[in-house]
Amino acid sequence: MMRTILVLLFMGLLVDCNGDSNATEAKSVATAGAVDENPPTTSAGTLFTREITKQPCELLTPGAVAEVAGVDPSILKQRVIVGICSYSWDGGKASLGHLRTRKTVEFARSSFENSYSNQTGEEVAENLGVIDDEIEKQKAGGKTDVDPARAKMVTGAMSNLLAGGMQFEGIAGLGDAARFETTRSENQIAGETFVSYANALNVLVRNLKFTVSFNLKGEPRLYRDENVALAEAVLKNLPD
Repeated sequence: MMRTILVLLFMGLLVDCNGDSNATEAKSVATAGAVDENPPTTSAGTLFTREITKQPCELLTPGAVAEVAGVDPSILKQRVIVGICSYSWDGGKASLGHLRTRKTVEFARSSFENSYSNQTGEEVAENLGVIDDEIEKQKAGGKTDVDPARAKMVTGAMSNLLAGGMQFEGIAGLGDAARFETTRSENQIAGETFVSYANALNVLVRNLKFTVSFNLKGEPRLYRDENVALAEAVLKNLPD
């Protein structure tokens, strides 16, 4: 999940500086691998405003998380940080975040496709390099306070973590488009191998994108059904 968070934080920063003319997304490299999904559709309704991004815990409620996790709502610990609503309990964690609205449905769709398609490790490194270049341009133009040197430290670490690339699986019938990140990573610590999965489900509905994540402690595996259930709960709470 953290890998996805860092990528989106950088891309979100540049959008805030430049609006829909975001150079990073405009320059995104065509990614490898098709994602199985129904043809693009667009749900009916008015466009969402940024106000929807300020109430993540109203969209992903304790009751919804408790039902998916099979626990009593009273044991959930809720936390809100920078537009992310997270829940934790002794057995696991769940969250909703990265809510972002675009000015048009068309731009939202193209941005979603660029962000959540399969990528090789080389393509990830190339895209992160574009982010580094754009941050330097923004800094030189006085449009961001981000330190390019610190940004390169983070993107360099991300590139190492994602050396094996990023993988997504299309989920049909969920919003206008949905991509479940199945990226598997291995880290060696003190001679021991630790395996983890991204377990993040990214959903697009009209001009709004959001990400849910669900994980349980224990044997690392994919929690596809649980993440879909969380996303469905969020969709039910969105205004028409």
